[in-house]
Amino acid sequence: MAIQEKVSYLIVGGGVFGASTAYHLSKAHPKASIILVDRSESFPCQLAASNDLNKIVRTDYNNIFYCELALKARELWTNDPLYKPYFHQTGVVWLEGTGLGKKIMKNYETLNSRSEGYITSPDEFKKMYDGNFQHANYEGVGPEDIYVNPLSGWAEATSAVRNVIEAAIMNGVQYVEGDIETLCFESGACSGVKTTRGDVLLADKVILSTGAGTAKLIADSAPDRPDIQVGDRITAAAVVTGMVKLNKSQMERFKNIPVFVHAMDSVLGEVLPPTADGVMKFNESVSFKNTSKHLKSGQVISAPPDGPNQAQHTVPQSLQHECHRVVRGIYGKELQEYEFDDFRICWDGITPNQDFIISVHPRCENLYIATAGSFHGWKFLPILGEYVVKLLDGKLEEELVKRWAWDRDQSGSAHSMLIPKRELSDLL
Repeated sequence: MAIQEKVSYLIVGGGVFGASTAYHLSKAHPKASIILVDRSESFPCQLAASNDLNKIVRTDYNNIFYCELALKARELWTNDPLYKPYFHQTGVVWLEGTGLGKKIMKNYETLNSRSEGYITSPDEFKKMYDGNFQHANYEGVGPEDIYVNPLSGWAEATSAVRNVIEAAIMNGVQYVEGDIETLCFESGACSGVKTTRGDVLLADKVILSTGAGTAKLIADSAPDRPDIQVGDRITAAAVVTGMVKLNKSQMERFKNIPVFVHAMDSVLGEVLPPTADGVMKFNESVSFKNTSKHLKSGQVISAPPDGPNQAQHTVPQSLQHECHRVVRGIYGKELQEYEFDDFRICWDGITPNQDFIISVHPRCENLYIATAGSFHGWKFLPILGEYVVKLLDGKLEEELVKRWAWDRDQSGSAHSMLIPKRELSDLL
């Protein structure tokens, strides 16, 4: 067993929260000793939600708080050389039946923000984007149920996170490969972590950016301390994505499509534009959890499956069929000759109201939580770490301390459609 010299900050998890925190810490405290630890030698870890082909970057929120936050992030996606190379401003289309478009436009007006968004009818929309969506499923869609924002788009997820981590390393952050077995405690306070190899990493401040694995990690680490457990604050939930490799003619046909979010009950999914090498990703937007009894603590918690690679690419037929439903609902006969080349189960940590957790742990000294992207956090990669640093320095605005607290009022919603209501075991 090797015990590493104590550092100032230890960030556990190199996904979007951990990467952003490492980078912003390295800028705010250039003389501090900082370790970012994750399970794989390469980064981001292949099991992380942040390790993905692409992610949607949008400012389109019914929730005005996250709308304003996303506008701040988009400014960096479009202008900062650290992020700009990975952002593609293709536009985002929302098809849904709750009047979301009007609410979004009202938010932009309230925030005095430049907006090119508009509402259009199904008949008009069918003519747009070279007619590629003319055979989508428009059942139940009214004349004001389609919202288009040309300023939103998508980003190359893995490449963007990797670039941020590399920038943090250039600033002096140490990246360590290590699969964390447990947290370490001294007199009740968190003192570091122990890896499955038996190595111990010690720090003055330990920041958990562990997403879907947070509840299980704390339960494994302190099963006899019910006061520090996650409880219902974070649930490990998952959705399925499917990748289609386009042929040359399909690539030419679909090269100018926007992100398309079809939120009607008959479809419930998304498609992102093809990547440079012709891969088009479909997201199925009905999540699920994986609940079981944690034997040592007696809790019932959701966590990604044990075993190699968390069975991310072992996708039940029922979930594969749901991805096909999304393809049919978005493209209809416009995309008939296709096969999914790969499926993936993508896990994230979601909170009851989809607010993030950026908080000191109130009952465990030296332990901080910065996680729970709730299936909408990735787009905030450029700015999340800024708020984590403020928290660590005791300078986070009181409003944000309350909103992102470990113990808080869970009313409201930022992205409620992804709350899990079914079990993986029922889908096998």
